[in-house]
Amino acid sequence: MATKKVSYEEAMKELEGIVQALEEGNVSLEDSLEMYQRGIELTKLCQEKLAAAEDKLAKVVTESDEEVPFQAEEGK
Repeated sequence: MATKKVSYEEAMKELEGIVQALEEGNVSLEDSLEMYQRGIELTKLCQEKLAAAEDKLAKVVTESDEEVPFQAEEGK
């Protein structure tokens, strides 16, 4: 089965739905296990997407298109 690319927002929304369903406790044991496994997958996906975004934000492109680490100005 082909894996659909999921955005961070879509993954978070699905993860929130899984958490809510598991917290309500109206899910069979088998379904709970499947939902838990999917939740772990979504958590890893979100962590990867956040790490990638953090890496992009940590660099600033200078006028010469040279990437340099981002440093916040103090006092702001």
